[in-house]
Amino acid sequence: MVSTCKKRVALDPYQGCEISLPFDLPRDALPGSYPYTVVIDAPEHYPEDTPLQYPGQLEVTLKEQPVVQFEAPSFSLSPTTSPESPLWVQPSQTQQLLVKVHNRTRRVDRFRLNCPDLNENWYTVQYPRTDLRELGILSDADGLELNPDAQSDIIVKFHYPMDMPAGLYSPTLQLLSDNTPELVLLNLVYVEVKPKLQLGVELETILGKVSYRPGQYRLKLTNHGNSIREVAVGAHSRDEREWCNYICDPSSVRLLIDETTDISLEVHPQRKWWRRPLFGNGLELPFQVDLQDLQSLPTPEKLPTGLLVLKARPWWQLLLLLLAGIGTLSGIGFLIWFAFFKPSPPPVVGEFKTDSSKYIEGDRVRLSWNVENAEQVEQLTIASTKDQTASKPQSYDFRKGLPTELSRFCQMRDRYLTCTNIDTGARLPGKYTFQLQIKPKSTDRSIQQQLNVEIQPKPLPQVVSLVSKQSQIQKGKLLTLGWKLNNFSQLDQLQVMGQFKGGTPIPLKIYDFKQQIPPALTKHCKPPINETLTCSNVNLGLPAKPGDYAISLQPISKNGQQASPSKPVRVQVKASVPKILAFTLNGVSSQTNPSFFLKSGQVMNLNWQVQGDDVKVKLEPLGDVPASASRILKATKNLSQITLTAQNEQGQSVQRAFLVQVDTPQKQTHPLGAEFKGIPELKRHPFQRSTR
Repeated sequence: MVSTCKKRVALDPYQGCEISLPFDLPRDALPGSYPYTVVIDAPEHYPEDTPLQYPGQLEVTLKEQPVVQFEAPSFSLSPTTSPESPLWVQPSQTQQLLVKVHNRTRRVDRFRLNCPDLNENWYTVQYPRTDLRELGILSDADGLELNPDAQSDIIVKFHYPMDMPAGLYSPTLQLLSDNTPELVLLNLVYVEVKPKLQLGVELETILGKVSYRPGQYRLKLTNHGNSIREVAVGAHSRDEREWCNYICDPSSVRLLIDETTDISLEVHPQRKWWRRPLFGNGLELPFQVDLQDLQSLPTPEKLPTGLLVLKARPWWQLLLLLLAGIGTLSGIGFLIWFAFFKPSPPPVVGEFKTDSSKYIEGDRVRLSWNVENAEQVEQLTIASTKDQTASKPQSYDFRKGLPTELSRFCQMRDRYLTCTNIDTGARLPGKYTFQLQIKPKSTDRSIQQQLNVEIQPKPLPQVVSLVSKQSQIQKGKLLTLGWKLNNFSQLDQLQVMGQFKGGTPIPLKIYDFKQQIPPALTKHCKPPINETLTCSNVNLGLPAKPGDYAISLQPISKNGQQASPSKPVRVQVKASVPKILAFTLNGVSSQTNPSFFLKSGQVMNLNWQVQGDDVKVKLEPLGDVPASASRILKATKNLSQITLTAQNEQGQSVQRAFLVQVDTPQKQTHPLGAEFKGIPELKRHPFQRSTR
């Protein structure tokens, strides 16, 4: 019997309620005990405390007996623990917990306590010795014997190892019954291991006396506690001022429990030459190691200190000082010459560039430049050529300072002239050459620099794909097209071209795009995305003449330039099937009376009418005839069939025919056997009976 019942309830703080869980028992359920478990789960609000499981048993009796609830054993913990008030345990120390067991059944039972979540070395279970003399049973210490409705205690001792990480643990205590092994009795014990903070710090000197290299030290950190430590490492001077720069590699470390790491510490003396002594044992620079816990945990109060000794200067540096003095006097003389006698330097063009590396038709080319020693500039000229065609240069006079027309774009500071975003007016496609010419004040030799710039024309609209849903259509039917086109903003017209059997393409449809989709295509084209126009299910009428057509799209840009046409799609316009509307002999249709009996020489009046595209009509025995006409024939003895055939260029044909039987008249003779030659036959009266 498997039954699942679910109930959902919401409780405010300090609120309680009662929930009924019905059991549906089948009518053929056998008598006996059935275990069940009530599970209380709140994964969204109490994921660390739930699910809670409460086992129970349901006893099914005979049909005449009512169903009663079976009393199961239970146990409780003392002291009671919870996530807010856990059982505190110090590593390497023992903490005791009392488990109270109550045997609510009607039989003597034996209980054992187990903790499956912990290592067996981390806890100890002590059972009391029970002397059941009245029953003649002496119990061992590996279980708890309880009489019906009796209670007793089991002692659980937790003794976590030294390296047990600090934190909150929730092991599960499981009580096992010998009478009902399928019964599951569980309870959670909340145990918190107190943190042990102990950090070992050692400083080892590798290179402590230096003259030009940085000092080298090794800092060793060891985590002797039971928590993971994240520590930032640094150092500072023990003097009043900082004379060194300290570099730690790495600057922060993450130490696991019982982990040791080495940190490289470099001490760089600041390059202040006057602090280094000329004689003696050198300059001592003491420093202190700094530790900062990134989780705001306490660090050791006493940290190691180090000492860097800056060696005294060698004797040969005195000679350098003497030479430096001589050089200083020479420099002063040079400065006097430079300030009063040196000629003014000529202007120098430091940079001459455009504001962009690529230009497209419509973009304006703007120039920027800077000139050193700008006070020596007399005249500045900008010249340009387009496709080897020169334009009028622009000249600016600098004899009275910065020209007014350049004051918006140029600045002159500390002998430097800086000009930006000078509009050249060039925006048409082509290859340009811009030249900067400077005429100095002190010489007639001009300074020149030039730039080559190319303005690319705007990209032409391009048909990426053209597809057709049909490869064959009947005459008069519409062709359905779809296409994808790039550079939509440059599209002015889109022509649908048709080419018949390798002839000259002719426009079948023209769509005008004036920066918008024409009304005829608004239902078939999506708004352009990234300059790409996509259209589908566009209907197009083809010429009435049957045959093979090549359909393509011809884009035309806004400047009237034709772009490359699309790859054509092949479509065949099928001609209509030929039809014989009428075919009569002496006014009688071939469908009404296809057989005729005629006399030789009798006149036959034939009429016909044929409908079709590019149809060829043949009348036997006359040969090729027009599609609609009439003919007069005389019956001959060799005439047996008159056939009218209509066929178009695609091989479709239709045929009608008359079956003709021609009788030849017999010659008349005299009763005596002599023939009357040359005497015409006498005509009989229409009502005269023949004597034959």
